Amino acid sequence: MIQKLLIFAVFAFFVACSDENPFEAMEDDLHEVEADAYSDAYADRIKASSSSMSMYDQCMYGYYTASYCCTNYGYRCSYVSSSSSYMSEADKCYYGTSTYSDSYCCTNYGYRCSYVSSSSSATAYLTRSKTMKLTLTYYKQKSSDWDLGGSSDGDPSISFVLYFIYSGGGDSTKVSTGTLLSLQDQGSWTGSKSSTFTIPMYIKDVKICPNVIDKDFLSNDDYSSGYCYTKYNIGYLDSYSTVYQSDYYSSHYELEWEWYLY
Repeated sequence: MIQKLLIFAVFAFFVACSDENPFEAMEDDLHEVEADAYSDAYADRIKASSSSMSMYDQCMYGYYTASYCCTNYGYRCSYVSSSSSYMSEADKCYYGTSTYSDSYCCTNYGYRCSYVSSSSSATAYLTRSKTMKLTLTYYKQKSSDWDLGGSSDGDPSISFVLYFIYSGGGDSTKVSTGTLLSLQDQGSWTGSKSSTFTIPMYIKDVKICPNVIDKDFLSNDDYSSGYCYTKYNIGYLDSYSTVYQSDYYSSHYELEWEWYLY
């Protein structure tokens, strides 16, 4: 009996001296275990049902690509910069991870222009009229049998249509180089064929559309790729700063040209 009283007295002493009731501590531990188990079970249910989630929810829970989720929903943007080596240069410019200058990103892709304007007195559009010189430098036929009768090399006629787009968009001025290069039974060419234009003030963007026509005796075949190439914010370009462009989208030919303003 005395031993039981001593044990009870010691136990009561430790309870009185302790800041926390041991029974309450045990109860708190049980609650933490239950909460952890619930969280794990909830996460498993979310993962199992990810295939039926909306794209928004998949981005929120990390089940879709970081670049897509960052661009469209603002999630997972912190993962974008760490994977920038796998991005196109346009995406790198968009996310600010490109090694090229802000001016390059602005004039080539239309991104980071606010950083250019804040550090320069230049404007995105021309504040005075300028002359543009466009030069065709390279052509190569890729497909065969352009001509009737089985001849492999065609008779290409190459020209460009240009659109000078005003600041604010919408309105534009359309011009054409006319035929810059005309070949007969020739599959490749390297050289220099140029045309010049006057670009009026307030022009902001220049869109260039190459045309490649194979001249035949009975009818002409249009082998143009249908692609146009836009240079944005040309007001930031320095005089005589050469812009290099190319058309490799066609399965029939390759084309390269360059131009500058002065």
